Amino acid sequence: MTPARLESFKADCAGHCDVIYEEDPFPAVQGNYFDPVAYCFVTLDSEKMLKRVVLFQFKTAPSRDDHGFENKQLRCGRAIYRFQGKDGYIKLSTIICSDALDLGEDADANKKLSDRTILIHIQLNPKPKHTDYRRYRNEVFRRSPVTTDCDVLCLNWAQNVVQYDSPNHGPHAWKNESGSAWYVPERRCSVKDDEVASNEAKGLYYTWHEKKRHVLHFHYDEAVFALTVPKVLQVGPAVHDVLIGPQLDTRFVWDADAGTWLKSTSCPETGWAEIINADPEVTAAFQSLQDVANRLNIERAISLSCGPHSMKEQWHRVDNLDVCRIPESEVIARATLQLDRDVAATRERQQRISRVTVLGHILQTAPLPAQIKDLGGGGAFIAWSPDSPNTNVFKAGVRPALVAYLGENPSMDMVKRVCESAFELLRRENKDHKNRVAICYRTVTGVTKFADIKQQTDITYDGSSMASITGGQ
Repeated sequence: MTPARLESFKADCAGHCDVIYEEDPFPAVQGNYFDPVAYCFVTLDSEKMLKRVVLFQFKTAPSRDDHGFENKQLRCGRAIYRFQGKDGYIKLSTIICSDALDLGEDADANKKLSDRTILIHIQLNPKPKHTDYRRYRNEVFRRSPVTTDCDVLCLNWAQNVVQYDSPNHGPHAWKNESGSAWYVPERRCSVKDDEVASNEAKGLYYTWHEKKRHVLHFHYDEAVFALTVPKVLQVGPAVHDVLIGPQLDTRFVWDADAGTWLKSTSCPETGWAEIINADPEVTAAFQSLQDVANRLNIERAISLSCGPHSMKEQWHRVDNLDVCRIPESEVIARATLQLDRDVAATRERQQRISRVTVLGHILQTAPLPAQIKDLGGGGAFIAWSPDSPNTNVFKAGVRPALVAYLGENPSMDMVKRVCESAFELLRRENKDHKNRVAICYRTVTGVTKFADIKQQTDITYDGSSMASITGGQ
């Protein structure tokens, strides 16, 4: 917005609302446009009369580009506003795109903007997860959760932006991901399956940050999201404190024919359907998971099929689930979310899907060890159920089992660890399928081999209950 347009807007609003913005004391040495965010609200004036207000806040730091455009042209502001109630408890602030660069270096400002605050970060950024742009979040997350009890809301443009500069230049396709997400402290977000699954069905996806923050990622396509979000802090009785985190009520998509935003009635596509239907063998392996409404159950089936690395009894709880955990880079490797374009994450997703595909083939074609021999001969399928949370292979008329494929030529240390973890999970569960564990891999020559699990020492064991040394039921 140029200074002239800003003045014109203020004049046009006269008599309708007050327009407020900081004065620019150095117009001669600054650029020719502002990059603003506008707060629109109603408040009381000194005479207790309702007053409409538009408050402009200007970007305080230029973005980087190859030609230094903003360094030359942007007129920078000097203020980041903080709204707060009379009691000073709950606050709201916004930073604009490259404001984050300075905020990441300013410890004092970072502390002020993360104290019982909703901090909104709006940006048009092809690389929203760049180290410098997320440094301020890392600074917040590394400090005590007591002093950083804040929500951070990052809003970026949708994926696949096409940029039009001028009639003399053709459009430039960014081929970008979006990266919009809501970051919530550990104590203020639900990890219950029904609440997480409800969000995911509408386009808000769960991960758990290594710095103990829940991160809810918005679907990358163009959309309007309507949410119900509890307050950052409840100053009244504790019984009224709502700790379930943001809940996505509705997702609206643009209908070009109708010329309006319409409520979406279907689960947005995440690339998952395309991946599992691109190859007949992949489709066959995931046949029983095609129509699973809760995508987290697919992730759980994949995690067990690739080998459990944890002995936690609640490994399948969403904040414990390995693929829901993200590092400081915030890269998402969930198989059912093909939205993050990071090369390493894409490779990891494909590797996990391939392992499940190979495991499905092994179950149908390879000789199986005694403890799961009855799964052979066809009919076995890969799935996950909360009724049997530590098993992933099922077949009508027989007990479920935990069967994992570790890929080609894994280290023997890895094989040993996975065998111990898998056996221990079922031992603790202590049901009649507690010894139905099998871990397999392929050698460098392509031979499928099932690992020896030292706990399974009875040479007469045939896959039935270990309660009887003869293997009978």
